[in-house]
Amino acid sequence: MKTRFSTFIALGLFVCLQCNFAVGQSTSAYEQVKSSFQSPPQSARPKVYWWWLNGNVDSVRVKEEIAAMDRAGLSGFDLFETGVPPVDTMVEAGPAFLSKESLKVIRVALEEAKKRNMDVGFNMASSWNAGGTWVTPENSAKSIYDSRIEVKGKSGGNIKLPFPQISKIDAAGKTRVIQYQRNGKPVFYQEVAVVAIPLKNGKPDWDPAKIVDVSSQFDPESEKLNWTLTGDWEVHRYICSNSGEQLKRPSKYSSGPIIDHFDAQATEAHFLHIINVLTEEMGDLRNTALKNLYLASYEATGFTWTTTLPAVFKALTSYEINKFLPVLLNQSSFEKGVVEKFMKDYQRTLSELMITNFYKKAKEVANAHGLKINSEAGGPGMPMHNVPAEPLKALGALDLPRGEFWINYNAYNDQGVDFLRVVKEVSSASHIYGRGIVEEEAFTSSLNWQEGPFDMKPTGDRAFCEGMNRVVIHGFSHNPSGIGYPGIVYHAGTHFNDKRIWHPKIRPFTDYLARVSAVFQQTDFVADVLYYYGDAVPNYAGPKNGRFMAGLGYDYDVINTEILLQLKVKDGKLVLPTGGQYNLLALEDEGDINPAVLLKIEELVSAGATITGAKPKKVSDRPGGTPAMAAMIDKVWNQNSKAKVVAGKQPFEVLQANNIGPDINYSDIALNTLDYIHYNKNGLDFYFVRNTTDEWVSREISFRQQARVPEIWDPINGSISPATIYNQNGKYIQLPVSLPPMGSTFVVFKPGKQEVKFSKITGTQQHPPMLNYTPDGVFVMEAGAFEVKKQDQSLPLINNVNVETLTGAWEVFFSLEWGGPERRLFPELSSWTDSEEESIKYYSGMARYKKPFYHDVNATLMKDQRVFLDLGDLSKVGEVWLNGEPLGITWAKPYRFDITDKLKAGNNLVEIEIANVWANRIIGDARTDGKDYTYSNVLTTTVVGFGRQRFSWEETPLVESGLLGPVRLITVSPL
Repeated sequence: MKTRFSTFIALGLFVCLQCNFAVGQSTSAYEQVKSSFQSPPQSARPKVYWWWLNGNVDSVRVKEEIAAMDRAGLSGFDLFETGVPPVDTMVEAGPAFLSKESLKVIRVALEEAKKRNMDVGFNMASSWNAGGTWVTPENSAKSIYDSRIEVKGKSGGNIKLPFPQISKIDAAGKTRVIQYQRNGKPVFYQEVAVVAIPLKNGKPDWDPAKIVDVSSQFDPESEKLNWTLTGDWEVHRYICSNSGEQLKRPSKYSSGPIIDHFDAQATEAHFLHIINVLTEEMGDLRNTALKNLYLASYEATGFTWTTTLPAVFKALTSYEINKFLPVLLNQSSFEKGVVEKFMKDYQRTLSELMITNFYKKAKEVANAHGLKINSEAGGPGMPMHNVPAEPLKALGALDLPRGEFWINYNAYNDQGVDFLRVVKEVSSASHIYGRGIVEEEAFTSSLNWQEGPFDMKPTGDRAFCEGMNRVVIHGFSHNPSGIGYPGIVYHAGTHFNDKRIWHPKIRPFTDYLARVSAVFQQTDFVADVLYYYGDAVPNYAGPKNGRFMAGLGYDYDVINTEILLQLKVKDGKLVLPTGGQYNLLALEDEGDINPAVLLKIEELVSAGATITGAKPKKVSDRPGGTPAMAAMIDKVWNQNSKAKVVAGKQPFEVLQANNIGPDINYSDIALNTLDYIHYNKNGLDFYFVRNTTDEWVSREISFRQQARVPEIWDPINGSISPATIYNQNGKYIQLPVSLPPMGSTFVVFKPGKQEVKFSKITGTQQHPPMLNYTPDGVFVMEAGAFEVKKQDQSLPLINNVNVETLTGAWEVFFSLEWGGPERRLFPELSSWTDSEEESIKYYSGMARYKKPFYHDVNATLMKDQRVFLDLGDLSKVGEVWLNGEPLGITWAKPYRFDITDKLKAGNNLVEIEIANVWANRIIGDARTDGKDYTYSNVLTTTVVGFGRQRFSWEETPLVESGLLGPVRLITVSPL
C-alpha cells in the first residue's frame, strides 16, 4: 500500500512537471512571438526588387536610394539589372553587366547595404533567364534538329546523310543567334541518333515498333550510314545544337545566350563565373551583405534538349528514346496514345534534369560559397508558362522558394483558376520540404502610379492567407541623378521607390507586412488536409480554393509524389517528414495511378490513415506496375472494407463523418466574407483573419479551440488587446470579431485563465454590433440597445456613442512646385479631382489641411470614456497632428486615432497632410497646354477593370485624392 501510494505521488509529480514544462514552453514561445510581432526582426521585413534599368546606374543615387529603403523599413533588396522595351528610348544605356564599371557600382551598393544591416540578393543575369555574354556554346541552351532522306529499294552501305539544317529564324520569329564554323556547321553540335522509318506506299509508317535505330552504323566523321537496306525507308539524322535563345531583355551591352538549364556543367560554370567575378571585386562574399543568388522565373520558349537526356530518359522509363525521336518533331503523324505516353515520359525527364542539374546544382554551388538560392523554381509554371519542371519538387530543391502575385489584374485558365497567383503552391512546397520561408514577388502591377498602400492590402492579405511569410515588393526602380518625377521605371510592378509621393510615409505599411510575416515565420502552419495534386509533369497547385477545395472553414497543403511516398501514419494522422500532421489525404482524380503511389496508398490505409479520392481506372504505365495491381485497386477502393480509400465524398464530408468540424466557422461562411490561415507553436494558436469585402463586417466566429484564452493582435499598430467577450461551446471558442473594409487581425489563443467579462453580445441585427478591442477595453462603436450574456444571465445594455462632425471650411496648403495653388479654403471636404481649378484637379503631391475646432469637455461625461478622431475617407495616405503633437500616419481603414490624452478643453487645431499619386499630374500634363511638371518613360497605362488593355494618359480616369471625410470626434466608453 505504501509502495502504491509512493507510486501515485511520483506519477502526480511527473504529470505536474510535464504540465509546468508545457506551460513554460508556451510562455516562452508567447513572449518570443509577441516580441517579434511588436518589433519585427529584419528577417521578417519586406525587401524589394531593385531594378537597374539598362545598366544606367549612378553611385550617388545608389547611396540615397539605399538610405530611403532603410527609412521605409525595408530589410534589403534583390539587385536586378535589366534592359527596357524597344519602344523605351528615354532610358540611356550604361556599361555592360559585370563589366569593371558595373562592378564598381555593385560594390558601392553592397557596402552601403552592409552599413545598414540590409541583406542583398543578386539576380544571375541581365534580365532573365540565366545567361550572359560569357556563356560558351557548349553551355548554351540546346535544341534538337533533324535531316531526312528517302532511300528506296535494295542498296548497300555508305549512304551520305545530310547535316540537319538549322533555321535562321526561331519559332518566335526572332533571329537565331548561333556561332558557326567556317564549314557552315555550328561551333557546338553533337550527334544524337539515326533512325529509319519504313515507307509504305510511299508514306512513312509511324509505328514505333517498326522504326529501326541504326545509330551504331552511322559514322559521324564521314557522315555516312553503313547499313544494307531492303525496301523503302526514310532515314532521319538527329543532332543536338544550340537553340540560339538569348536573354529576355538585357541591358544594351549585355546581350548573350541563356544557359542550358538542364546541364549541371552549364549551371556550375555560370554560377562560378559570376561568383568569381564578384569575389575578385569584393573579396570573400561571406563578409559582404550579399546573402542570396536569385534565379528569375524560367521563361525559355525554344524546343528543349540536352546532351544527357537520352541516358536519363532510359534510367527513368526503362526504354530507349531514339525510336521515339520522330514524335518530338512530328506529333500529328503518330497515334494519340503513343504521343501521350512518350510526351509524358519526355516531360518527366526534362523535369528531373532541370531540378537536378539546375536548381539543385545551383544550390550546391551557392551554398559552397556561403550563399543561398531563391527562385520562382519551375515557374511561374502552368498555366502561365510552359515550364517543364514539377513545381513542388523544384521549389523544394531551393533554400528560399518564391512565387508571385499581381494586384488589380487577374488572368484565368479554362477552369477559372487565376494563374497570376502563385502562392499556395510555394507555401505548400516550403511546408512539405521544411524550408520555413515563403517568399513572394508581391504587388506586381501595370497601373503606374495609380495605387496607394491600401489598394495593395487586399491582395497582400490574400497572399498571407495562402501562406506568404516574406514580402518581396516588385519593385524599386533606380533613378540616376537629374531625372525628374516620377522618373524612369521598370514597366511592370508597383513603383515603390523614393520618387513616390507617399514614400516618406510608407513605413507603417511595411511595418504591417513585417508584423504578419514575423508571426508566420516563427510558427507552424495548421491544416486538416493534404491534397495530392497527382503525378503529372508539369503540374500546378493553383491558388487557395481554386483547383482544389477542402471545404468551408478547412485548409490544406499540396503534396507531390516524392513527398507522398515518404508519408507516415501516427495515431491516425498523416505525418510529413518535416513533422507536420494532417487528418486527411485527398487524391487528385487522374484516371490512372502511379504503381508506387498505389502501393503507398495501400500501406497508409492499412496503417489507419483516412484517404479520399476517386477510384483509378487503371495503373499507369510508369515503371513498377504489375498485372496484379488491378486487383489491388479493387481491394483498396472496396467501400465495404474497413481499411479503404473513401470514394464519392468531398473532403469536408469525410472529415465531418470523423467528427472533425471546420477549423473556423461563422454564419455566412458560404459567402466567403472572411478568409483565414492558422498557425501554431508550443500550444499557442494564431489565426490571421481578413475581411474580403469593402464593407464593415462583424461576425461571431467559432474557432476550433478548447481551454484557451483569446487575444486580439492588431497588425496595423502592433497593439495586443484581451478579448473579454467569448464563450466555450463544445469544441469551439466563439467570440465576436469586427473588421473594417478589407481589414485584418490576429486572433490568438494561449493557455491560461482569464475572467470572461461577457460570453456574448447581441442586438437587433443578425450579427454582433461593431466592436473595437483595445488595451483600454472593448468598445461598442454603435449606439443602441443590446443584450449581453454573463454566465447564465442576460443583461440589457444601452450603449451611447457621441458623434461630433467637424463641419465647415478647411484651409488647404498645396505645393507651388507641383503646380498647386499655395492656399485654398475648401467650403467642405471633397476630392481634388472634383475641383474646377486645373491646379487642384490635376494636383499630385502633398497637401496639408488645417482646421481649428472647439471641444466642450462637459459635452459627454461617460465613465472611462475615450475620444477617437475618425477621418472618414482619404486618398491615399495621411499624417495627422493635433495641437502640434503628432498622432501618426494612417494608410488603412479606419483612418482613426485615439486622441483622448491629446485633446484640450476649448480650442484645438487639427492638421492632416495627405499624399496622393502621380497619375493625376501626368494626366493633367497630357490633357492641358502649358508646363509639363512630370517626366517618365511610361507613355501608356492600364486601368482597373480593363485587364492588360492599355490607355493613353490623356484618356485615363483621374484618381480620387485628398481628405474626403467626414472628419468626426467619436466618444465612447468601454463595456
